[in-house]
Amino acid sequence: MIKFIDANCMIGNRMAPREGSPVTTGDFLEIMDRVGIEQAICYHSVGVENSCLLGIPELEKTVTGYEDRLMKQWVVQPNIWDEFMTPQMLLAEMKKHSVKTVRFFPFSKQYSMAPYSAGSMIDALSECNVPIFVNYAEMQGAANIYDLCKNYPKAKFVICDPGYRTVRFLAPIFESCDNIYLDSSNFIIHNAVARFCQYVGAERMLFGSGMPNASAAAATSLIRYADISDEEKQLIASGNILRLLEEVAL
Repeated sequence: MIKFIDANCMIGNRMAPREGSPVTTGDFLEIMDRVGIEQAICYHSVGVENSCLLGIPELEKTVTGYEDRLMKQWVVQPNIWDEFMTPQMLLAEMKKHSVKTVRFFPFSKQYSMAPYSAGSMIDALSECNVPIFVNYAEMQGAANIYDLCKNYPKAKFVICDPGYRTVRFLAPIFESCDNIYLDSSNFIIHNAVARFCQYVGAERMLFGSGMPNASAAAATSLIRYADISDEEKQLIASGNILRLLEEVAL
């Protein structure tokens, strides 16, 4: 049996939720149980749609009592004019609250990921091997993703929600940068998972459901029925994210 750990999941009330999409912790756990997802790394909608700082306590409240199933991921941003925490404060708080991954939203929150802006934050995170998640659309083009990987060679970036039109943009980046990983959610191209494993390697892909915007059942099926070996399926489903989490040194 394949063990699934969801590396791309947003939890919490949204300003404009899709009808029928999961909202409460119970909603998410019911879906996870139904489709066979053992654990999920969750970030909170308030951190995206409102404030990074407000999202942190909301996430804490949401996952309390369910820590065996739901792992916390903080939405973060550069500390511009004391809007957020300093890199040192962030790392200390992450250690205190057992948080091992972070997520940036540079387009939605309107800041740059370039060294002049986010450099001190990303450098501090990379020194501790903290995986950094960012959606493909948030980077506003593959060239910016390439620059991100080259500007921060010690960092580990996970590109989420790639979509079916991104392969020819992303493939050359995976060939030239070894610090980038791909979330499987929304990677809905015919035979895409198998071809990714053939040309890049299964160790560079992480399973993600894309909840609440996407179907967790469809996401697991993308891996279950991929034309790859059982060993590759297990790496994608949970092996790779477990390895990245074990390497975090806060």
